[in-house]
Amino acid sequence: MNQMPLEITNFFLAMQAGPSGLALLQEMFTDDATYVEPFSGQTGAHQGPKAIAAAFAASRSDAFDDAVITLGDVAVKDDTVTVGWTCISAAIPGGQGSGTNVFRIRDGRICSLTTTLDGMG
Repeated sequence: MNQMPLEITNFFLAMQAGPSGLALLQEMFTDDATYVEPFSGQTGAHQGPKAIAAAFAASRSDAFDDAVITLGDVAVKDDTVTVGWTCISAAIPGGQGSGTNVFRIRDGRICSLTTTLDGMG
């Protein structure tokens, strides 16, 4: 079993905090960080902490404030951390979704995050 780094634990805590966690999320990313996600329909990565925080903010709704994120398998190899997750929320079609986040960490901050979905509903 791999132990989740504190940076990743804090990321998921900030996600669970709702809108009040957005400023914390922004601080967790390096200045040159990238975020690739399936939620906005945008092709390509969001670049930099402000754009990443804006992407998180845009993908949220008031209905997502009830979200419960449960973490699954964690794999740590060098600077890469892969975490499976399940999210239960009224904001998700069918009320539940699951996916995987692949993080790269540099100097105690996230320099890359790629989110993929396994399924919704």
